[in-house]
Amino acid sequence: MPVTPTIAAQPDDDPNLAWVLLGKGLDLYQDAVLILGEEGRFVYVNDAATRALEYSREALLTMGPPDIDPNISRERCQEILQSPEGQAFVIDTVHKTQSGKQIAVQVHGVTLRREGRLFAVSIVRDTSEAQRMQEALRQRQQYWRTLLDEFPFFVWLKDEHSRLLAANIAYARVARVASTAELEGRTEFDFFPKDLAETYVADDKAVMAAGVAHYVEELYVDEHGQRRWMEVWKSPLHQHGKVVGTVGYSRDITDRKHTESELQKALAFAQGVIDAFPDLLFETDREGRYLNIWTRNPELLAASREALLGRTLQEVLSPESVAIAEMAFAEAEHKGVSLGHVISVATSLGPRWFELSVSQMRTSVDARPHFITVSRDVTQRLELQDELTLREREYRTLVENSPDMIARFDLQFGCRYANPVLLKAVGRLDTGALGCSPHALWGQEVGAKLAQHLVQVVDSKTPVELELQWSDALGRRICSLVSLTPELDDDASVSSVLLVGRDIGELKAYQDKVQQMAFYDALTGMPNRVLFHDRLAQMLKDAAYHRAQAGVMVVDLDRFKQINDTMGHAAGDALLKEVSLRLRASVRTYDTVARLGGDEFGMLLPKIHTGSHLARVAGKVKTAFNQSFWLEGQEIFVSCSVGIAVYPTDSEAAEELLKYADSAMYSAKRSGRNSFRFYSRDMTEHAQQRLTLEFDLRRALQRGELALHYQPKVLLASCATVGCEALLRWTHPRLGQVSPELFIPVAEDAGLINQLGAWVLRESCSTAVAWNAGATQPRKVAVNLSARQIQASGLVAQVKEIVSQTRCKPQWLEFEITESLLLDEDGVAVKALQALRDMGATIAIDDFGTGYSALSYLARFPIDTLKIDKSFIHSATTDHFRAELIKAILSIARCLNQEVVAEGVETPEQADFLAAEGCQLAQGFLFSKAVPREQLLGMFGA
Repeated sequence: MPVTPTIAAQPDDDPNLAWVLLGKGLDLYQDAVLILGEEGRFVYVNDAATRALEYSREALLTMGPPDIDPNISRERCQEILQSPEGQAFVIDTVHKTQSGKQIAVQVHGVTLRREGRLFAVSIVRDTSEAQRMQEALRQRQQYWRTLLDEFPFFVWLKDEHSRLLAANIAYARVARVASTAELEGRTEFDFFPKDLAETYVADDKAVMAAGVAHYVEELYVDEHGQRRWMEVWKSPLHQHGKVVGTVGYSRDITDRKHTESELQKALAFAQGVIDAFPDLLFETDREGRYLNIWTRNPELLAASREALLGRTLQEVLSPESVAIAEMAFAEAEHKGVSLGHVISVATSLGPRWFELSVSQMRTSVDARPHFITVSRDVTQRLELQDELTLREREYRTLVENSPDMIARFDLQFGCRYANPVLLKAVGRLDTGALGCSPHALWGQEVGAKLAQHLVQVVDSKTPVELELQWSDALGRRICSLVSLTPELDDDASVSSVLLVGRDIGELKAYQDKVQQMAFYDALTGMPNRVLFHDRLAQMLKDAAYHRAQAGVMVVDLDRFKQINDTMGHAAGDALLKEVSLRLRASVRTYDTVARLGGDEFGMLLPKIHTGSHLARVAGKVKTAFNQSFWLEGQEIFVSCSVGIAVYPTDSEAAEELLKYADSAMYSAKRSGRNSFRFYSRDMTEHAQQRLTLEFDLRRALQRGELALHYQPKVLLASCATVGCEALLRWTHPRLGQVSPELFIPVAEDAGLINQLGAWVLRESCSTAVAWNAGATQPRKVAVNLSARQIQASGLVAQVKEIVSQTRCKPQWLEFEITESLLLDEDGVAVKALQALRDMGATIAIDDFGTGYSALSYLARFPIDTLKIDKSFIHSATTDHFRAELIKAILSIARCLNQEVVAEGVETPEQADFLAAEGCQLAQGFLFSKAVPREQLLGMFGA
């Protein structure tokens, strides 16, 4: 078999001068170029290939791809050669040099046919060097955090319906949306032309059907509306052994496709390769005369191509650039090639810098040496290097001379850098801080606190600011405002944490002193009148926003002047200090107690529910004064008078409330002192009644005054009893029957509701057990729960305990709540109700339609039953508007698969109307009033 001539072996007088030009031109190309013949050996390698692989050209021309690539077989080489002409391929692999070193490379190639023979032309790029350069640039740019957002590849995740689950910013940009969040749940039909979207979806289905990864090159439309080629890799996404979607990435290969197209269409193979060069390519003689010019960027030339041809370097370039270029020509003439010389050229774009790669060539026409020069625009690279150098110098100057402490910690919390201020403060100017932990720099306690916040910054990827109290190397106490900022890597992971600490000791001391002088009483340390008025205004603002009540109290000591005059001002001051402590102990932690002046004190009580709350606080204040005071060794007794005003009942204005409370205090003094008075006389009487009712309610359980009655719940279709509602009754020995509307709020305010609720639940469970004994169908007992019970942390555990003790099945219980509970914002109520429902009980909304509920709450809360309030039922047959509302409620319940109970049914007409509209259940006097347990069991069976 005849030996295939290589490009390098072509004689100088070969008529096909293109081969010679190609060989010389490719020798100047900085990436390795290898051409594979159909025999499986290389028929051409350029100088870059010999340098990269460390083989001589002669040695490489006897080898094939398997000799330098451990990942490719000879069979694969033949597959590539036998592929259709013009078929492009890209391979990421590893090349092994003669010395055994492995180099990560990316191979771009295309198959060509010339004179009946098959060739594979490959351009090999050393990707490991590019990665190292990129890493060095990233480090010098101080961990650029924006690189991921500028990443040119598109990355996405789709479900089995090709709906986007996630994508990167590059994808969002081409989809013309502001953020990646707008992509979620949408398909490519929302962003791209229909024909392209159909192609993408078809590819997704093919990948999911095959269950294997898929590579394809396809078109897409960029953010400018231009169609571009993408290299797309897609793989099926598996979950529990099932394909649930696809994951993939794509890269713009439009430029590569363009180059491949040019190669395929080119009639002159050499000219096509040269045209694909992104750099300027010149042919010159020894005198520096331009003989030929190839470029795709004529704006980078010193003049037009036509103007340059025939002129010399001396006529075009500056003397400095000419000297450098002639040095490169002399080096190429001596060594055959010259690399790395940089010259400046004045172009239409302004001054540009070019790196020269010069190779000597001889033609068959002229024995005199000619030179091929590749001129690469490196202006941006040099500018970037200069900018980096300048920024690094500026940064170091700022950091080294900053009055703040500055340090950088790695992910193991070892110090990577510390500026002189920090080193001096921790006493490490001589030894340095490299590798030191926060504990080593600031001590155990402060270091532990700092390490805790470093962990928080790394985990959350968000900055943290904290105040740090510590002692420096000289033992001085320092207060530093410390900022911890995460520094992100290319993949958005935290690579280090930057610490900046500023000494704010003097500022804090000044602020504290000013604060104390301006807003606090010098004698007692309590808020003064200024701060009292400020907090009063804030309290009223909050109360107005939350539609809550608030209280203002004025406390004045009785006969203080007598003590002051008799025992002296020192004793009087001591008494005021002790009084302030007792007043503070009489209220909640978030209430305000202030000294208004002299022996007068003010108290602010936000978030109160009733006047009895204020009465209890006033009672605690009086009790605090029942104990004697010891002044200068003498035991004395002092009483006080308290005035109370309530927002918004008495007024909504701060000044008026304080004035009314002051008037009420003087009224208490006029009534004999040692007492409290509300501004309203009626409120005083009402508060006293509430206190009496609270006292009696505490003993009602012990005396057996409480009982449960049960109102049956029936099926409207058959009037069969299927359940009942437990209703609490209190028979007071003096007042008779007390309405739950009166004593339930008292129980809630007095903290008795949980104890009362536990008793009601235990009795209801006992009744449910007896009522369901022998029953063929379960009969539910409905128990009302107040908001206070549900918000209590131990409700679910209490229910489980009582159900277990009484042997009551949870399926026999239904818990009724009010609509106001649906306004729960912290999720406590939802969790509690869901836990009760998970046990097997059902949940009902009582008095539905009279509160604050919205339809969204019905879907969010675990609700089984709606109870229509009796105010709707009473006028259902006479009021068209009420009737339509009932129909709407029934319709909503049907859509949500919830039962409906009509409350307060009293007439057959009402029952017939409800049954006709699809209401299943009802309760009311038409069927039965609430009856004691024994009567319930006797009427409807035990």
